[in-house]
Amino acid sequence: MSALFFAVLSEAKPWLELLQAKPLANSRKFRIFQKDSHSIIISGTGKLPMALAVSEYAHSLSKEERNQMKVWNLGIAGSNNNELLLGDFSWIHKITEATTHKDFYPDRILTSHFTRETNLTTFDRPITKEQNINRFLSLTKEELDGVSLVDMEGSGFFEAASLYFPLENIAVGKVVSDHLEGKFCQLEDVEKMMEKVAKTLFEEWISPLPWARTDPIETMDWPQVENFVQNLRLTETMKHDLKKSIRFFRLRNPSSPIPFPDESAKANLKSKTDLKTYLETWRNSLHV
Repeated sequence: MSALFFAVLSEAKPWLELLQAKPLANSRKFRIFQKDSHSIIISGTGKLPMALAVSEYAHSLSKEERNQMKVWNLGIAGSNNNELLLGDFSWIHKITEATTHKDFYPDRILTSHFTRETNLTTFDRPITKEQNINRFLSLTKEELDGVSLVDMEGSGFFEAASLYFPLENIAVGKVVSDHLEGKFCQLEDVEKMMEKVAKTLFEEWISPLPWARTDPIETMDWPQVENFVQNLRLTETMKHDLKKSIRFFRLRNPSSPIPFPDESAKANLKSKTDLKTYLETWRNSLHV
């Protein structure tokens, strides 16, 4: 099961052709195309439309379907890095919301054909290095310091998707479309760039998540964990979050034993705050 979110049709068109997807008649506000268990959603430009599209789509799924769904956002992005050429593809390992300065950290794609990673900053308007260009926000070299790629959807996608889908199911990738010259890309150029990427990434996108078919931690790891926490009075939410972290660790460390916190420290847990801190420290150790 896979869902792929684009801002505009020109980004999605090569993927629609490869998937041979058909539009859903009842796709409500946003355009949804589907074939079998794979969906392509076109949100419109901007972080808010993207977040709303993710939310609407997520509400059409059951909890089990969300847990098994691979959820990606792909599209074009302007580059402040001249070493990245037009058409170059990068996975995003950090997204910054320009307005709030809030940072998000997507999981890294460990087995992709594409290995380059970089950061992405999401703005409310198209960005340019040039001055006084209509419809573009002009930024100085100092204001762009540390910025690699820019777009208008990434933070909206990731913040919304992380509310509904496991973090390890979510990925963001961008294709360099310009170097912030203050010009809008031609639709045919966008389609060509995305077509080149789609030919390589399509099979990766439609392939099942490694953990979607079986969940070995239910029989291998979780019984040990439940035994360890049986006297801690964890809430169901705490157990759910801990299980996600155990799964995260096991996927990246197939042969390693689960790291448990110090048994003796449990005796010092006097309050709910102590318990939350204890659990958070443990979960952090599972994500190293």
